[in-house]
Amino acid sequence: MSNREIDLRGPAQSRRGFVKAAGVALAGAGVAAFGLAGCAPQAPASGKVDASADGTWDEEFDVVVVGAGIAGHAAALTVATEGNGATCLLIEKGSSPSGNSPFCKGDAIWTKEPEKLASYLKQLAHGTTPDDVLEAYAQGCSEIYDWVLEMGASKDEMSITEPATDPEERNAEYHEYENSYAFGYFAIGKNSKVEVKGPNHVQVFLEQAVAQHADVVEYRTSTPLVDLVQDESGAVLGVVAGERSPKRIRAKRGVIMCLGGFEHSPEMMQNYLGQGAAVPAAGSLNTGDGHRICAELGADFWHMNNVAGFWMAGRDLQNTAYTNPPIFKPAPKGFGITVGVNGRRFYMDWDGYNVREKYPYMSDISLHVGSRHGHMQFGGEWPHLPMPSKAWFVFDAQGLAQGAIPPSADGSTPDAKGYAHAANTIEELAAKMEVPVDELTRTVSQWNECCAHGEDVYFHRPASTLVPVSEPPFYAQLCAPSFLNTDGGPVRSASGAILDYEGNPIPGLYSAGEFGSIWGHYYEGGGNVAECLVFGRISAKSAVANQA
Repeated sequence: MSNREIDLRGPAQSRRGFVKAAGVALAGAGVAAFGLAGCAPQAPASGKVDASADGTWDEEFDVVVVGAGIAGHAAALTVATEGNGATCLLIEKGSSPSGNSPFCKGDAIWTKEPEKLASYLKQLAHGTTPDDVLEAYAQGCSEIYDWVLEMGASKDEMSITEPATDPEERNAEYHEYENSYAFGYFAIGKNSKVEVKGPNHVQVFLEQAVAQHADVVEYRTSTPLVDLVQDESGAVLGVVAGERSPKRIRAKRGVIMCLGGFEHSPEMMQNYLGQGAAVPAAGSLNTGDGHRICAELGADFWHMNNVAGFWMAGRDLQNTAYTNPPIFKPAPKGFGITVGVNGRRFYMDWDGYNVREKYPYMSDISLHVGSRHGHMQFGGEWPHLPMPSKAWFVFDAQGLAQGAIPPSADGSTPDAKGYAHAANTIEELAAKMEVPVDELTRTVSQWNECCAHGEDVYFHRPASTLVPVSEPPFYAQLCAPSFLNTDGGPVRSASGAILDYEGNPIPGLYSAGEFGSIWGHYYEGGGNVAECLVFGRISAKSAVANQA
């Protein structure tokens, strides 16, 4: 076996054993075993990158943080303020952060009752995340509100929802579950009642806060991670990073991986979620590089089949852009119906990233409908549905008037803008959609009958969304499965450490944020931003506690 090969015999022959035998660690290059070699970070054309454990270092820092989103900046800020002089290198793959952090709404959940929040989280997890990890997260959620204020956030400019004490005060994502009310929300710079003069987003706030600690934190953009350096014992010693001339950078106390998900890797999306044609709603640089590198180190993986999605979002006819904001509430698709390429409805098609009725606390979730970050009721449970690569949102003149597609500033109709097909009859519309005419006409007739009787007998859409498709002109908007973020990645412990296949921490290696997220089943809105803050801090404190 050459140094660049990976043992595929499973956990019994872990990479740690291979490293001990070979005496070197070359994490990122042997990514073929992860099935996606074509998308891996590549060595520079000038020659082979030296990631051996016994090579010389170009630079050294106490902590290296990889990825400059919310998680990465929270980690770097924690090193700067709680590291007793520890130095930190924060590296970012792009010229600016372009994962999900800069594009998210910025809401974070917080609590004053971590025990109750942990209880709720355990119900959402359905056993996919260990209790101690969820308890650490819940405890962190009781601390991050005060922490951002200590770091200089303006309370007056924050949007703040206090944690509830009465179950009926809160309509949480899964309000049907016990203790679902025991948290609130905050968002930096989002108070609509005042003039916001400071940072208007948590990402901007953290970037500015980190910049104030340039004496101990060095921030480099256009510096992708190429490899991790591991010694014979399996400990991570540092990184190889950079575009044209990668450098070997020692991390004396640890490396914190904050690289986000794999939203922009169609191969991984297809392999793990069966949705290679799905369209991400946010940034473009989350391509799974860190997943491949950690796989080479023998990291265990979890939650690879979990995602905040999918819903069938409106696209232009060339499928190049959203015609409606992908994160939009209420869902405009309540003004018509969605059909597949066969002309039939196939799911509860009042969908968006987060639309639902206000169901009573502790009521029967198996009978409810809606879309909770794309998770939808299916057979009494709430999985993310595997959606087709193409569908059509069909509506009429009244649906357009109510907001099925946002009005054009110049008054142009959707068909003139290339946003939808238009026709004066359903038969003519079906021909333009290239769907069976008889199927579409039957589907529209059935739907209109449901609207007339006030009940969707097929998929139980709420009565408020029963808008008929009956007044010409009729429109058909292309839809594609849309999503916010993936959750899968290396398994994370309560201390933020990345674990190997045997459940042991890989020394010197930590994670935060959506890179191996704690969310393995159902998801609560605002939970990812909170996770970036919570585990950014946890992992940073764990790393600086190591001896240099």
